[in-house]
Amino acid sequence: MKHHRKQYRAIFLSDIHIGTERSRVQYALDFLKNQEFEHLYLVGDIIDGIAIKRKESWNNKANDFLKELLNIAASGIKITYLTGNHDSFLEDFCGNSFGGITLTDEALHTTKDNKTYSVLHGHQFHSKLLHLILLCKKVDRFRLGIENKAIAYAEKKGLDGIICGHTHDPKIRKQNNVTYINTGDCVENLTCLVENQDGKLELVKLD
Repeated sequence: MKHHRKQYRAIFLSDIHIGTERSRVQYALDFLKNQEFEHLYLVGDIIDGIAIKRKESWNNKANDFLKELLNIAASGIKITYLTGNHDSFLEDFCGNSFGGITLTDEALHTTKDNKTYSVLHGHQFHSKLLHLILLCKKVDRFRLGIENKAIAYAEKKGLDGIICGHTHDPKIRKQNNVTYINTGDCVENLTCLVENQDGKLELVKLD
């Protein structure tokens, strides 16, 4: 799909799961190629290390996406890669930059209207065992639990909000003066989060 070219202060993409058969990486690639932005946050589970170990799927679109990231970074645009549970193999490299792409497990983003958000994948707010049990049986309860813990985390740190991926549930939720935002995914929902030039944060479709 051809996107109308817009200028954003920041774009937040998560859960592309490159390496899986269900990844729809071409939508993320097309979106990035048709937008202007100052900062790109990759909010975890971009590359799916679990699927790669299984040798599930890798195609030219995946290669093209990684090449585009390097081109974006080479142009001077900031890229911050937040590690998730499926790309945890990158955690040992947090604090380093490769080709202009900075790896970390958490970042702070301040919007144009001077609101500060923690940015992290979101898997930090549950145990692996709880993930397996609740994801199979009670998805809504699992997601709500993560949201509540994320909000409490941001509130304790005195932040205006928190931006996560992980649950594949695009959402903007306000509670106790804290804004929880989930970017969605590039598998089922085909969404990402953008910050407009006026500082407004909104979810947009990639298709």
